[in-house]
Amino acid sequence: MNILLIDDHFCAREGVACLLKQLFPELQVFEAESFDEGMAIIRDTPLNLVLLDIQLPGKDGLTGLAELRSEFPNLCVTMFSGLDDRELVFEALRLGAMGFIVKSVSRQAFIEALRDVLSGRVYLPPSVVGPQVGLSGVTDGFGIRPVSDPAALGLTPREFEVLGWLVQGLCNKEIARKLGIEEQTVKNHLRLIFQKFAVARRTELLIKVFEQGIVFGRPGVGN
Repeated sequence: MNILLIDDHFCAREGVACLLKQLFPELQVFEAESFDEGMAIIRDTPLNLVLLDIQLPGKDGLTGLAELRSEFPNLCVTMFSGLDDRELVFEALRLGAMGFIVKSVSRQAFIEALRDVLSGRVYLPPSVVGPQVGLSGVTDGFGIRPVSDPAALGLTPREFEVLGWLVQGLCNKEIARKLGIEEQTVKNHLRLIFQKFAVARRTELLIKVFEQGIVFGRPGVGN
């Protein structure tokens, strides 16, 4: 498995690369100090993940992300930045990032974030996801709107459960296991959820959910 780390700060890049090699000995870690240098590696090397800094010399990470996704639409790209801004995270997701890891996260949070994106999940920082509350709970401030009624979102009870698990970061197979249904059934529910939220992919759906201030607790297991 190959990972490319694009970061112009040598110490930060070397430190993360060393940590990656310690945590995941099976990984081959490539490094680049600019987006253009990274693109040269991407064009010549099969990669499973790109960790892309936002503040880069020459071409910033968001501009580069749009270019990268246009040329390599199936490549998993996760932003890795010292900036922790909600709108910045949303913009990265709109441009096709599969996640946004903040450099100030703890070692354990970094490990979990990497495992999420490498397994096909979308990872978002706590500043975006917000506090987790019960499905019928109430929170104060921040425009957060806990949801307990599927009809309030125009969803069926099962679609509501699927969406709740998706927001928790689970992939289709894991959602199917939680609900005791077939993975294809999950895909069918997601297709209808996408239509109801007028989106085409998971990251767009997450943006819609979080921008509307909707917060889910951990859903109950279905029948």
